Amino acid sequence: MFVAACWKRAPFLRLTPPLLAGICIQLSCPLSVQYLYILILSAFSALLLIRWLPVAYRYYYAWAAGIPVFILLFCSGALLPVSAGIRQGDRCFSAPPDSQVYWLARVAAPLQDKPRSRKTLLTITATCTQGRWKASEGRLLAYFSRDSTSSGLVYGAVVLLAKKPVKITGSGNPGGFDYQRYCATQQLYHQVFLKAEDYRQLPRPPLRDFTFFLLRARDFCLGQLKAHIGKGPEAGMAEALLIGYRQDLDPEVVTAYSNTGIVHIIAISGMHLALLYGSLLWLLRWLPSSRAANVIRAVVLLAVLWGFALLTGASASVLRAAVMFSGITTGSLLLGRKASTYNMLAASAFVLLCCQPWLAVDAGFQLSYLAVLSILLFYDAICTLWPLSSRWARAVWQLTALSLAAQVLTLPASIYYFHQFPVYFLPANLVAVPLSTVVIYGEVLLLLLTPFTTLAGWAGAALRWLIHLMNTGVAWLGQLPFAMIKDLQWSLWQTGCCYLLMAGIAGWLLWQYRRGYWLALTAFWAMAANQALRHITSRQQRQLIIYNVPAYTAMDVIAEGKVQFIGHDSIWKTPPAKQLLAARAAMGVTPGTVAGLQHRGRYLRLGQKTVAVQDSTLPAWAPLQPLQVNYVLLNGPLKMNMARVQTWYKADTVIFGAGCPPYRIRRWMAECDTAGIPFHSIPEKGAFIISF
Repeated sequence: MFVAACWKRAPFLRLTPPLLAGICIQLSCPLSVQYLYILILSAFSALLLIRWLPVAYRYYYAWAAGIPVFILLFCSGALLPVSAGIRQGDRCFSAPPDSQVYWLARVAAPLQDKPRSRKTLLTITATCTQGRWKASEGRLLAYFSRDSTSSGLVYGAVVLLAKKPVKITGSGNPGGFDYQRYCATQQLYHQVFLKAEDYRQLPRPPLRDFTFFLLRARDFCLGQLKAHIGKGPEAGMAEALLIGYRQDLDPEVVTAYSNTGIVHIIAISGMHLALLYGSLLWLLRWLPSSRAANVIRAVVLLAVLWGFALLTGASASVLRAAVMFSGITTGSLLLGRKASTYNMLAASAFVLLCCQPWLAVDAGFQLSYLAVLSILLFYDAICTLWPLSSRWARAVWQLTALSLAAQVLTLPASIYYFHQFPVYFLPANLVAVPLSTVVIYGEVLLLLLTPFTTLAGWAGAALRWLIHLMNTGVAWLGQLPFAMIKDLQWSLWQTGCCYLLMAGIAGWLLWQYRRGYWLALTAFWAMAANQALRHITSRQQRQLIIYNVPAYTAMDVIAEGKVQFIGHDSIWKTPPAKQLLAARAAMGVTPGTVAGLQHRGRYLRLGQKTVAVQDSTLPAWAPLQPLQVNYVLLNGPLKMNMARVQTWYKADTVIFGAGCPPYRIRRWMAECDTAGIPFHSIPEKGAFIISF
């Protein structure tokens, strides 16, 4: 089995899984720190006990010493998110609600232009509460209004904030992207929208640290690319390919690359560092074979690799490649030893998880390591299936085998995260990988030719033509029939069973592991059973979902595998419609008429539950007796208080929709607390689900 093969080839792989398991469990369902310390003390005690045993017993029970070691690694992984502050939130924003608080912050990233705002990250340095300043630490996601005041904010600027940030919340819609959890892994828990009167920029000297010079280098590259390549989709693609700058990318181009499964070409990945590493080795080949020359090679390689990694934003895949190449460089040039590729892969994961434990739940981190591991395991086996004598045919087949090998282990994770499969990923890779490689080298040449305006202009024109050719070819492949299989819903259990299925087949066919056949067969039937169970569950669920969609009333009634929409039909022509479609795909339901649903005007009856929907102002007159309902939904720019609502409805629970103004919801919540009325705020707590 290939897991056993990796285990034998790379001893470091034995240390990484327990550390990774500890981090993942701590991020998903936090463990008590006290229990972790008890486990650590117990593991140390077990190691001492084994150490004190007689030699004969220690030899006989040598395998038992690995158990406390694994427990120590697991507990260390679980403690890493705690020490990094993940899931603890930013305490500098937990001030009393009635107190006047100011925050001193520094702009930690260049502002990004959005349609209606400018987005950046702020680092909190101090907090003023009731006239007293104290040092604080925290990170804040900030949106500045698009005006002349915010246009002067640059990296390192110091601002004084007078508006209290709010917690970052997710939509809570079924099958939707959990934005709150994503921000939490980045240690971002609060956000704020600032107008000109909500902050002041303080006169402070500009910050000139290492990041400042990296940004200067990035701006130089962007300026030269725009000057010689021009504007448009080609310029945005050139910026993304060279330094990972994606702000100028055309959305249609990104969609085309996503539909063909080669969006990794746009993102800076290990391929870019591999090209850079190989080019540097070729350029430094003239140095003599001596220890001093090897030290110079190693210093140059490490400096350029890590400088490029930081310049491009230090994504998970780039960090993985940088750590791996750093280990290979250190071993081969400084220590004179050739390291195992499997061991370097596991060691890089171990080091990165110790430094940044939140990477364990990052999809890019997981897919990057799965792709490299898949290439190491399956490339040779696939490449030998078709031996070719022609040089060019062999090169094409090697690229094909590389694409197929990388797809083996990344396929289940890609379906689990993105719920789609690009059918034409293979021809798209054959087109985009060679062309993008030529473009990257051409852009480096363009930067070197910047002192020569005429030559740089010719190089820019050639690059623009190559990028246009690549984008056109990828877009054509993405528009072919059946280019994308969508709405593939795999549970975490099915994803795990799929990997067991692959392990069994690979062990049976490649390594003649006889039990692999039975492992693959068991995993297949487990996947089928889980899919059947999900289908039965979707047929049995009966519920009303009130979605968290701003400015719209959107509800789905689900029963017996059918879904019926209630709300504003105009939502289907807007981007929020994707959230509804994703929720329906996740629950496995199809549009139809739900039996037993009674819908009359503003009132719904679902079994024994009644729901009143109020998305417009109530009439001036009120009934003699309030209408008895289980739930009342208030949604839209309503100008009334809860006393007015109570003259019309006597509800068990009041629901505040995403179309209501935030200040109005806060006032209603205070009135409900005073009157003792249960309520649910969809903008704060997410979509509301009623079972009937």
